[in-house]
Amino acid sequence: MSDQSQESPQHRTPNVVIWLTITLGAIGLGLWWWVNQNSSSLPSPESKPGRALLRQYQGTVHDIWLILLVISLGYLINRIYTYTRRESLNPQEKPRGPIESMLGFIRNNPITSIIFIAYTVAMITGTTYIYKDMVGWYPDLVQGHFLDNFSIRGSFIGETMRRSDYRFFPLAHQDLHILSWFTIHIKTWMLFSAAELIGIVVLITKFLNGLQLRETAQQSTILLITCLLLIHPSTGTTFFHVIYCERLLCLIFMLYATSYVDYRRTGKTSKFYLTFLWALLGIYIKDIAILLFIIPAASLWLTDNISRHNDQNNIISQNLSSQRNNLEKWICSLTLIFSVSYIFLALIPSSYAAEGAYNEDAAYKIILDFRFYIFAIIASTRIALILRHKITFNLLDAINVAGFAYAAALGITYEFDASSYLSLPFQLIATINIGWVWIQTIELNRGLKAKPGIKVAGAALASSMIVGIDHATAKNTFLNNISEQKFEQAYIQSIYEELYKISRKIRESGDNVNIIINQKSRLSAKRHLNRIPYKSLIEYEPDRDQFIVKDGAGKRMLYTPKVGDIVANLDKSTELLNPILENIKTELIYRHNPSQRSGLILRITGIES
Repeated sequence: MSDQSQESPQHRTPNVVIWLTITLGAIGLGLWWWVNQNSSSLPSPESKPGRALLRQYQGTVHDIWLILLVISLGYLINRIYTYTRRESLNPQEKPRGPIESMLGFIRNNPITSIIFIAYTVAMITGTTYIYKDMVGWYPDLVQGHFLDNFSIRGSFIGETMRRSDYRFFPLAHQDLHILSWFTIHIKTWMLFSAAELIGIVVLITKFLNGLQLRETAQQSTILLITCLLLIHPSTGTTFFHVIYCERLLCLIFMLYATSYVDYRRTGKTSKFYLTFLWALLGIYIKDIAILLFIIPAASLWLTDNISRHNDQNNIISQNLSSQRNNLEKWICSLTLIFSVSYIFLALIPSSYAAEGAYNEDAAYKIILDFRFYIFAIIASTRIALILRHKITFNLLDAINVAGFAYAAALGITYEFDASSYLSLPFQLIATINIGWVWIQTIELNRGLKAKPGIKVAGAALASSMIVGIDHATAKNTFLNNISEQKFEQAYIQSIYEELYKISRKIRESGDNVNIIINQKSRLSAKRHLNRIPYKSLIEYEPDRDQFIVKDGAGKRMLYTPKVGDIVANLDKSTELLNPILENIKTELIYRHNPSQRSGLILRITGIES
């Protein structure tokens, strides 16, 4: 550790903050108990006053939480800026700019750069707004007719900070929320998503280099981790659309890991505050994300104390370990802050609303893949070597512990499917470990030191073998996953455009356009369909076996299908139309494909008595 570690004693654990947090936690638990015991004296959560009370509470406590978070981030950023200037050996020396760094990366990694470009093009091609959760988010963005930049988007706030099902991820999707202030074009969002993915790969390289005394992750390592991370179903699901918070979580986690390894190596105060800042942000991105940030710190704190205990005669070692663990104490204190935040922001409103937990119908299953076993072998081998005192426990091992804990938490709270987007943080850690093995066996191999071409070819072969085994052994493969996403986006976009053209043509002929859809469709009057020139939009409600006018003439009234009406299946199985078409004769106007997952437009030609 450098001499700059002498600044560390000033980073004492914030005892005042801890005691204040404990006090607030006790108050929060008391309020939660009172809400449960006095629910009869409060308005019913299903009534209008009850819904208003819930929204007011959620809005108030989240506003307070956001203010405190912004103040904390402002303090940390100020500390980072101040100490970065102090620690700079040459304040006049300017670091390379982003364009210069990008050009340097492309020049040094031409094959990897081509892969990134091809991957980005594949991400953008065929991407539409009419896809899964984007159906609900996008209409909120265009209500202001592109004139309401820098305004709060209710869809993003409702999805994260207005939930009452015990879900807690207030900062999830907020990167998109901010991005929407500047552009609402989905393909631009995809470019931003691609930049996040490229940043994650670059940060993996930086982290692996930080574990060594010199930069050892060269062109072949970068190619290997790029192919392995990009060509996996969890990455394909997450990055071929923008609706999953695992993108942001992985980026913040790698920023945390790289700053953490820099601090462990240099002891710089700026890295101390920077690591804590990323941890503070990261714990609020996903319910179980706290494991990725707290467990590495707790593991290092524990092992450092064991090492200090076994080396009691080495005073210098004791002092360095004690100083180093100040960061671990700070990060571990986030457990209390997270718990108090959860009590006020999720537990109390969810208990009042009594909706039940979001994961009540979870499968609670575990599905492993080939890479899980590779990771388990690497992590177990390192632990065996540590126990035999061949190597020392470092940040990589601490992150491995967090990876196992994250996978276990997914299996306990929902499900751990190694091919699912939910497992992306685990797959990220597995890729880091494979990259570490490659460095130890190939990059540091003296016989291959002067043969970069052979190492690059070896990296391509190794990644191809792993990806090939993935596709041979896994039920859900990368190619199948991407094809499925592109197919769904294509047929939904196609049926929407055809429905618009057909409705416009019928209306121009002088006839009324009444469109009938199933209530279970994601698309509705509030979600895109209000832009189609119909007279009335009718939804069939299967639970009540009724047709209700949802928009247009006769809104909220019961409806009886008539000759000339349009029946459409937009984004669900065509089986949903079966109850609608009972005793009705129709003619086919448009069908995207012959399968049950198809856009389908029919026109009623007769009603059977």
